[in-house]
Amino acid sequence: MSGKVILYILILLLGAFLVSMIFVFTREDPQEIYRRNSNLRVEVLNGCGVKRLAIKVANILRQNGFNVIQIGNAHRSDFEESVIIERSDNSLKNAKYFARRTKIKNIGSDVDPALHIDVTLILGADYKKLFPDVEKEF
Repeated sequence: MSGKVILYILILLLGAFLVSMIFVFTREDPQEIYRRNSNLRVEVLNGCGVKRLAIKVANILRQNGFNVIQIGNAHRSDFEESVIIERSDNSLKNAKYFARRTKIKNIGSDVDPALHIDVTLILGADYKKLFPDVEKEF
């Protein structure tokens, strides 16, 4: 009887150890995230016509470590959904990373190294869902 109890305790301890190891190896380091964010050159464009939206979102992105280097208006102001455009890498690695961090699902590509930008964010009418604290800015 005591042999089975010891076996169950050992299995339980092994399970707890495995769960803790999985947690340690899948957890992202906040300093590494901030460093990677700061290496990404971001352009933020207002694509839905809300006044000062690009400035407010740029401020939120900067608080998260992103290197926002340009702010402006998109060529049109009727975007329903926000879009990330890859500007520097044909494999879309920057856009995919930025999309993961911002929860934006729409990714496109228009690679142009002459722009010296990694990603462009065009803000659409869904901006409140993506940046719920945007109204608190300024």
